[in-house]
Order: sequence, then C-alpha cells, then structure tokens
Amino acid sequence: MLPADEGELLHGPAAHHTTSIVGWRAAHREPDFGALGDRRLHLGLLPVPFVGDLRRASVYILLLNPGLGATDYFGEYEVPAFRRASLQNLKQQPRRRYPFFVLDPQFAWHGGFQWWNQKLSAVIAVLADRWNVSFAEARQRLAQKLACIELLPYHSTSFADRGHWRERLPSVALAKSFVASHVLPRVRAGKAIVIVTRQARQWSVSPGRGVVLYSGGHARGAHLTPGSLGGRAILKHLLGVDARI
Repeated sequence: MLPADEGELLHGPAAHHTTSIVGWRAAHREPDFGALGDRRLHLGLLPVPFVGDLRRASVYILLLNPGLGATDYFGEYEVPAFRRASLQNLKQQPRRRYPFFVLDPQFAWHGGFQWWNQKLSAVIAVLADRWNVSFAEARQRLAQKLACIELLPYHSTSFADRGHWRERLPSVALAKSFVASHVLPRVRAGKAIVIVTRQARQWSVSPGRGVVLYSGGHARGAHLTPGSLGGRAILKHLLGVDARI
C-alpha cells in the first residue's frame, strides 16, 4: 500500500471495505475466498498502479482498478518469478521481452494473462497477419508498446465508493497527475495514443486526436476487439493504416 493512502484506507470510511490478508494459505482459508460478493479492496496484495514500460509505451489504456482472482494470491506468495516480475514492474525496471509482463506466456496460468490475452487476442491476430509473424511474436511485440494505468491501484472484484473516499487517495491523484503530465503530452505530440475504458470523467481526459473515450455500453464492456473503438485505434497506431476488418 502507498504509505500516504494508509490514513484513508485503514482509518477512514474506506476501512470497512478493505482486507489485509497476508499469504496464500491465509487467503484460500478465508470464509469468503472466491465469493462473488466480496467487494473489498485486498491490501495484502501488491498494488498495481500500472503495468508496462511507462516511459517507452505508445499505447496507454486507462482503467479503474486491478481485478481479483484466486491466482493473484497464489502468484504473489507462491511463485517467485511472478512476484519478481510484479516488483520489477512497480520499480519500473521493465523486462526486456515483456515489459507488459502479464502478457508473458510463462504466466499463462495467471488471471492477468488470461484477461489481457483474451481481451487482445483478435487484435494480436490481425497484427500477426499484417506483420507476417506468429501469434506469439505479435503478442510479444505488442507487450513492448502497451501500458495500462489504473485509477485505483488496489485489487478487488468491484468496490463501493460511499463517501467519495477514492477522490481523497494520494495514489489516485498521482495516477491522474502522471496521465496529465506525461501521457497526454506524448499523445498531443503524436507519439502515443490513449484509450480511456473506464471513468473518463474522473481521468479528466478530453476528446482529441489520439484519444479514445469509452462511455455507456462501450465502457461497461471495455472491448478491445478490432471492431471496437480501442481496438481500431491500436491497429491504426501500430500499423499506420486503418485496419478495419
């Protein structure tokens, strides 16, 4: 947890919506482990404010917060390679082949790989065809270009923001500040694109060249298929042409 967030998350209104389980054994022995109704923020897991090489990425996807699955606890506490990759990501020491480490096939057992690989598989297939490479090679190349930033860095299946405590978290302010000071200038310079799949109003991102804003049904599904707003933008950015299929 970001130390500056402790007051709000441990002693403020949000404290009733958090848990600090430590360890895989403690997690899977929890009475509510895997329950659909578990809407708590899981502070015993590493925060994920972002994934990818933030300095060199050219496709930025803005999301709400990292999801939660059984493999999160198992991966962090029982798989040293996964925890090491997670920490390298947090320290912005990107792995050479897979800066967006959750697309690394060695972590195919993890929910993060399964979510992103499924979300992007059709776009990856188009890239593989246009670049004349294998699906695996296209996925690796995309991992070099891709970064995501979470508005809230703590894992949950969903959460309730009663009292608007999220707006008071320094981690949320840092995420928004980074987008404003680093991502959007790169977008305006034509060096990157940004796709806001969740909470466009909270991110304070306005429409413009290189900016894709999801709203309504688009935001609920947050699809990144070749026919979606974001998928088309990714393909056009990486291929230099409108690659609608």
